[in-house]
Amino acid sequence: MAGIQQGDPLIHIRDESTGKDLLKYVPEPKQWQFHLSDTPNLLIGGVRGTGKSLCMRMDAHYRALTNPGFAYLILRRKFPDLLNSHITHLDREMRAISGYYNKTEKRAYYHNGSFGVFGHCENERDADNYLSAEYGAIYFDELVTFSLDMFHRISGSARVTEDKPYTAIVRAGTNPGGEFEEWVKQWFVDKSVNLREFQTYDPDLYEYIHTVRADNPHQGDEYYKRLGQMQPHLRRQWLLGEWGVTEDGYFPDFKPWTDEEGAEPQEWHVISRLPTVKGASLLDQPWINVYRAVDWGFHPDPAVCLWIAVLPNKRAIVFKERTWRQTTAQEVAKDIVRESEGMRIVDTFADPYMWIDGKRQGVSYADYYEINGVPLTQSKNDRKAIGLAIHEWLNTVIDEQPKLQIYREGCPSLIRTLPQMRADKADPVRIADGDDHWTIALGYFCMSDVVASREPSTLGSLPRWMSRKPSPLNRYAIR
Repeated sequence: MAGIQQGDPLIHIRDESTGKDLLKYVPEPKQWQFHLSDTPNLLIGGVRGTGKSLCMRMDAHYRALTNPGFAYLILRRKFPDLLNSHITHLDREMRAISGYYNKTEKRAYYHNGSFGVFGHCENERDADNYLSAEYGAIYFDELVTFSLDMFHRISGSARVTEDKPYTAIVRAGTNPGGEFEEWVKQWFVDKSVNLREFQTYDPDLYEYIHTVRADNPHQGDEYYKRLGQMQPHLRRQWLLGEWGVTEDGYFPDFKPWTDEEGAEPQEWHVISRLPTVKGASLLDQPWINVYRAVDWGFHPDPAVCLWIAVLPNKRAIVFKERTWRQTTAQEVAKDIVRESEGMRIVDTFADPYMWIDGKRQGVSYADYYEINGVPLTQSKNDRKAIGLAIHEWLNTVIDEQPKLQIYREGCPSLIRTLPQMRADKADPVRIADGDDHWTIALGYFCMSDVVASREPSTLGSLPRWMSRKPSPLNRYAIR
């Protein structure tokens, strides 16, 4: 894309005799990011109506036009979706670029020998139809409708010979939700793939571009008003682009973004920047009260620690998390001490199991922590109480901000897993078992009494009557 600047058309074909534009595509900033990326596997996702399908098709057109003999594949899971998203537009677009679309073959042919295949993959066997070919680019439209096995098998056909001036890529677009959202979220969004199962997974080979409503200024407000009238979990998936939100989630009140109808979404329970106190970053104030919460585990469950700062108005910011697997209590405690350097630690709330299990051998996990510099306060592992306490913090508003907020950069696992919590089918008030270690640790904090931070006072700021007076016996010694 040498010589093309953001704001310029990526594709611009005009009828010279009439001066009429036959095909003109000017990418928005997130679409430019998509076109410019050289990451082998790239996903663009988020809010509905942000031009993801158009972006992928125009990317395919551009690559086909600039690389003679280029082959690409665009896939939807079902043919009606393929028809509505792509094929409907192909006759006009291919005529504009001096090519043609063969409806029988479902192929687009370009004047320079390039071609594109438009296919669908309704069942696992259909994936076999795309395994023997070689494509310079493969596009999965609505990736959450494809299984991981489909993705792996088909994307294996993204390959080219060494003499080509380009490398093969895989591109995808999707909205959150859908049957196979979990693996898409793990591989592209969270990059939390189980490395024991997928030992060759490299997070650097996967990229995610998140779109929001403002990324498509051409989409009318009426469209988003209709989305705002849908069920809460669909509204959060399609209007806010949230991942991991389901109809039966335990914490539907956990909202990374506000979702008031007709209003531009604002950060709510998840923040991208830490608050400032007295004009400085939260963590630059040594007098800020910091609490820790520990959920113990070794294998297969991990050990987890959260760091939570409590502001002077008693709002809490979960700003850091750490996770350990197959690590001894002594080593975890030493790491926690190192990670807490410079902080004013008030208390550390912990899993009651840490006191129970070690009694048979005379030394408990809690003892090991204390010996290594992390004194603990025993919490209560009650999934009903934990759930209700977190609900209370999520739904309390102080100074027009939620009482509990989570720092995006510092706490990816907590943000990822909190929306995944489910209600126990036998007892809906109780949090069901699952990947819950970060949520349970948060619950230990939310169930506890915490004290708001208080800026230290100087003697000069005290009222005169509270200032210490010299004793008559030593007043002459005062200098």
